[in-house]
Amino acid sequence: MNKFLILALSCVLITSCSSDKEKHCQLTGKVINRESKTLIVKKQTESYNPSKIEIKIDSAGNFKYDLNFEYIEAYELIFKDELDRGLWKPTLFFPDNDKIEFTLYPMEKADSNKIVGSKLSLENSAYYQLVKDIFYSKYYSWNQILDSLKNINETDTDYANVISDSLKNLLQAVHQFELKYIKNNPDIYSYSRFLTILRSEKDRRHYVLDTLKKYASLLQQKFPNHPYNEIAQLRLNGLNNINVGGSYVDFTAKDSIGNEHTISDIIVQNKLTLIDLWAPWCGPCIRKSKKVLPIYEEYKEKGFGVVGVVGGIKTKEKFKQAIKKHSYPWLLLSEVNDEKHIWEKYYISKDGGSQFLVDNKGKIIAINPSTEELKKYILAE
Repeated sequence: MNKFLILALSCVLITSCSSDKEKHCQLTGKVINRESKTLIVKKQTESYNPSKIEIKIDSAGNFKYDLNFEYIEAYELIFKDELDRGLWKPTLFFPDNDKIEFTLYPMEKADSNKIVGSKLSLENSAYYQLVKDIFYSKYYSWNQILDSLKNINETDTDYANVISDSLKNLLQAVHQFELKYIKNNPDIYSYSRFLTILRSEKDRRHYVLDTLKKYASLLQQKFPNHPYNEIAQLRLNGLNNINVGGSYVDFTAKDSIGNEHTISDIIVQNKLTLIDLWAPWCGPCIRKSKKVLPIYEEYKEKGFGVVGVVGGIKTKEKFKQAIKKHSYPWLLLSEVNDEKHIWEKYYISKDGGSQFLVDNKGKIIAINPSTEELKKYILAE
């Protein structure tokens, strides 16, 4: 697979993404050498919550599902048993044809998965093969050298520093290659890759923000009506603002009886407010929330407030079930079906949650503070 093939593919890919009517794509496939009974299908930009579409796998390993959608975008197929274990490897695909056929293997052989009938999915495979051909041999070779030097305690030598610098330069070359590819192939596959860049940029900070804004503008002009545009803008805003020292993002959400509450009205009432965004299926989120309970009880009369928002849910009933089960003493609001895009506004991955400590002017004091840090900030006020 080479660059010319990818460029040729991109010339014939679907680039018009207006949604005049609902579209349909039949997903069929064969599961090889595994006992799994169910597949989950979801948009790549959606959360991994339990209420997604399920596809049954018959005793012979066959499955079929008619997917209805408005826009062509990246979807994922995930084995439900992997998702239940908390360790999964999704199969990325695009419903850009009337029928797509899959051959799926166990996780350890997932690189052998095959997709037939989708040009954008083929582009995905071609892209990764191209990156592998150009960069991976050097990457693995230099990593092995560093591992061997680590085993003999020679990581501080000049030679080790040269290898480390070479690795950093190689990774920078990969990042530049990624942006160049998006610029030369501005299709929906590239747009999905760009959204992934924006999501992972929270932790790695490989790109200049102004550069990312230029690429977002390029893609938004190419696909003026696509829902990716709003997601890209929200992630850019989050990348710019949702940092310690940055500013919270205001939003309005409903409580269990349907009353609306605006976050800005809440934070001005306290010296410090913890905005706790969590999902009822996210164990780490719930554990973090429970650790706040004694701190809240101790300092609620001294200017410390908490407001929780329950996301990753599809219905109001799921919200009511969650708050009944956990019954926190502070105000709890709902993010049903991602209607307010709160997780995107706060630059949070859809498969989890996060906590933000803000002062009464909206400045972010800490993100995911420990209980010790939380007490320190409260006592400092």
